[in-house]
Amino acid sequence: MCLIVVDGTWSFNFNNKNKGKDYVGRPIGKKSEDIRSNARRFYEESAYPDTKKFYFVGPGYGMSGNDSPRIYRNVVKCIDEQIKKKNCDELAFVGWSRGAAIISEVAEGLAARKEGAVPPIKFVGLFDSVAMIWRSSPVDRRWGEDITSNVQYFAHVVAGDRTGPVWGVDFRAADPLIKAGRQEVFHLANATHGGVGGDDSTAHAQTSYDYIRNHATIAGVL
Repeated sequence: MCLIVVDGTWSFNFNNKNKGKDYVGRPIGKKSEDIRSNARRFYEESAYPDTKKFYFVGPGYGMSGNDSPRIYRNVVKCIDEQIKKKNCDELAFVGWSRGAAIISEVAEGLAARKEGAVPPIKFVGLFDSVAMIWRSSPVDRRWGEDITSNVQYFAHVVAGDRTGPVWGVDFRAADPLIKAGRQEVFHLANATHGGVGGDDSTAHAQTSYDYIRNHATIAGVL
């Protein structure tokens, strides 16, 4: 199995515990605080070797998310490279915020391919996925959070503040169309968006991480 992790907006400012570069060479970590996101924590604590897990820093253009389509293309390119190398017989995805929305789009795009052209998607785990992207989707002209039927096991922690609008921009509804084989959605009351996926040392972040990690383990993700 291969693990693909896409972090949230401005995540290049987080994760300074392990500075370096992501799969496509983008810098990880700029802030002085000792923090990391739940997505980065999942990547670091995964038991897969580096040849089987791939981390992508999230969008860096704030509310617009203008670089999300580029990250989407980078993720798809990574998957295609690993398929060509015969490195992945199964796929698992984890993401936070707009990175989670990118993952949803990637899964949807893979669903449109010919059967057998991509490995099975065993698991998708999302930390408070939000679209809030103003550009067209690379799949269907609309960024969303729908989960297609090619996903075998889906788990999502939704922050209690997902009511929108925020700064004049509406959140996509927190009840997307989910067609995964198994569906587990946890609404974490009183948690903020950053509390679910941001600083992993907080109580809400720990609860969120344990939820996604436990379901990933049930799905067979190391």
